[in-house]
Amino acid sequence: MATEEQIKATVQRYLATFSAGDREGWLDLFTADATVEDPVGSEVCKGRDEIGAFWDTSRSLADAITLHLVQGPGGNEREAAFAMEARAEIGGTTMVVPTIDVMTFDDDGKIASQRAFWSASAVQPA
Repeated sequence: MATEEQIKATVQRYLATFSAGDREGWLDLFTADATVEDPVGSEVCKGRDEIGAFWDTSRSLADAITLHLVQGPGGNEREAAFAMEARAEIGGTTMVVPTIDVMTFDDDGKIASQRAFWSASAVQPA
């Protein structure tokens, strides 16, 4: 089982690599058969190719996106949840997307699944 330290480190790398635009570093945090559902209720992406396509689409929607941890992560050896803000810079305006992520992890601390709870109606200017 993953340790609490491994999970916290993975979450920190998840935020840092996404914010830095490090596509390959971010994808390397996931298991080969991982799933991403972002936002919850949308089509689930499975595996590196589909998750990579999700990255490409997400990153194309804004000039820059940074993820800021607000609270957490809290959980156990298999799963964790945390609150964050996604800050998307679009044409000189920064929009804030409050988000709750829930993840599961494999024994090595890699992300096996990620679900993002957010709503377009909650997006607001910074």
